[in-house]
Amino acid sequence: MPEGLIVKALSGFYYVKDENRIVQCRARGVFRKKKLTPLVGDYVEYEAENDTEGYIMLLKERKNELVRPPIANVDQALLVFSAKEPEFSFVLLDRFLVHIEDNDVIPLIIVSKTDLVSTDERKQLLEKVQVYKQIGYDVMLTSTEKEDDPTLVLPWFKEKVTVIAGQSGVGKSSLLNALVPDSNIETNAISKHLGRGRHTTRHVELLEIGGG
Repeated sequence: MPEGLIVKALSGFYYVKDENRIVQCRARGVFRKKKLTPLVGDYVEYEAENDTEGYIMLLKERKNELVRPPIANVDQALLVFSAKEPEFSFVLLDRFLVHIEDNDVIPLIIVSKTDLVSTDERKQLLEKVQVYKQIGYDVMLTSTEKEDDPTLVLPWFKEKVTVIAGQSGVGKSSLLNALVPDSNIETNAISKHLGRGRHTTRHVELLEIGGG
C-alpha cells in the first residue's frame, strides 16, 4: 500500500503527496467511528486508482499535533509579533511559547514593523526582547521595508516542518506571499477601529519553502 504525506486539507478532501505525485483522498468512515481526524502533516497509507479518487487507509503515529492550526508532526513555530499595529503583547507571546513548547515544538520569534514605533518605544522593546535572547530563544527584528525579504528567514526553514503563528495583522500572509510568490495568499489591512487584523487564512496547507 503506498504511503504519503498530507500536504493540504480542504472541504473534506485530503491531498496526499507521494514523491512527485499529489493524490486527492477522502478519509475512511472508520476514522469517524474511532474519533480520529486526519491532519495536514500526517504520514498515511492510502489506496487510489487515480489521482482524484483515493482513500486514506491508515494514519501513522504522530510525534505531536496542534489545534490551531490543525496540523501534525511540527518541528518548529515561527512566532510573528508586530511592534505596532497591532500592539506588541509580551503576555500573548509567553502564552504562545508555553503552548508551543508543551507540544515539543521549537519556537522562533520575529518582531516585525519595528520602524513604526518611536525611538523610546523601540529602546524599551529591545530591552525586553533581549531577555528572550538571553534565555536561549532565536529572535529576529524586522522593519516594514525588510520584513518581506525572504532571505531573512529562509535558513530557518531548511529540513523542518514549520508553522507560522501570531495575531491577525502582524504580516504572516504577507511573509508567505514573499517567500512563495505564486501562493497568492489573501492579506487584509489593519482595522483602525479594532486595532487588529482581520482573519484571512481559511485552510491548512504545507508549502515547500527553503528546503523545508
